[in-house]
Amino acid sequence: MFMLMSPDAPVSAEEILGASEKALLLAPALYPPTLPPFKELPEAPDWYSFEHEAWGIGESVRRSFVQNPKFKKNQAVLNRVVEVACCRNLRRGRQSFIMALGFVAARQSAKTLTPFLSDPDVGGQVIYTLIKMKASGFVPEVEPLLESDKTWIRNLAKKYLSRFGLPSS
Repeated sequence: MFMLMSPDAPVSAEEILGASEKALLLAPALYPPTLPPFKELPEAPDWYSFEHEAWGIGESVRRSFVQNPKFKKNQAVLNRVVEVACCRNLRRGRQSFIMALGFVAARQSAKTLTPFLSDPDVGGQVIYTLIKMKASGFVPEVEPLLESDKTWIRNLAKKYLSRFGLPSS
């Protein structure tokens, strides 16, 4: 799948807040319908241009957390990134924002993200992030994803359950 390159990583908390606001402004007022299949990948729907743009912004935010770990402890920054991650109308553009939260200091946001485990646009990214957060306690929410039609999501669900849940059978 084609992804737009993400912009340079924000270098201040204010820039992360601004980037997150820009992503939120990309969201259409109404939840957009699923597009027809992507030409190069017929089993996956095409992406809206706003999804590509929001995804790139989220990737730049993720890189900011890696390059400047102090941002991981800034509650205003975390709250805004969570707000974007939860904006359903951004559809798959939220994926990178959800993955940007994949660190232990963001664990308090796990409960906010778990309702999106059943969202086909971001469910796999939520499991990935819960694992990175070391967020235990969500076995019942993750278990249904053992039946996902996507192998990578099933594998992440197994990984989560092996670390935080039921013993392997």
